[in-house]
Amino acid sequence: MSDFSSADESVMLDAAGVAGALRRWVPLGATIARSWATERRIIGVVRKGTTTYPAWQFDQTGLPVAAMRDIIMALRPACDAEDMLAWLHAPSEALGGHRPCERLRDDPGAVIAAARQVAMMRLDYSHAV
Repeated sequence: MSDFSSADESVMLDAAGVAGALRRWVPLGATIARSWATERRIIGVVRKGTTTYPAWQFDQTGLPVAAMRDIIMALRPACDAEDMLAWLHAPSEALGGHRPCERLRDDPGAVIAAARQVAMMRLDYSHAV
């Protein structure tokens, strides 16, 4: 199994890759990624006609990192999946210049707070325009 602790933005998994990363058998495993995305537990983006999922949002056992749901829910009103992914990969002043995907495991509370702040700023801006 891959080490999902890295925030390498280039490591993207398709649905079969997500299912295969789980360390146990899952009924209808290839649909688990779609289900988690629908439940707002992970982010998926379409690349070349296939929905892919950044590997860094999964823990060592292949399950979604718990903080992802709060991050997605915070960003959802202001961002689509592509915008969320871009924000998670960009250096953040609120996180001392670190990328949110890099801080996801060691300081999830700070990443959630930064996501809420970004969403509020974007929503305020969109209402002002």
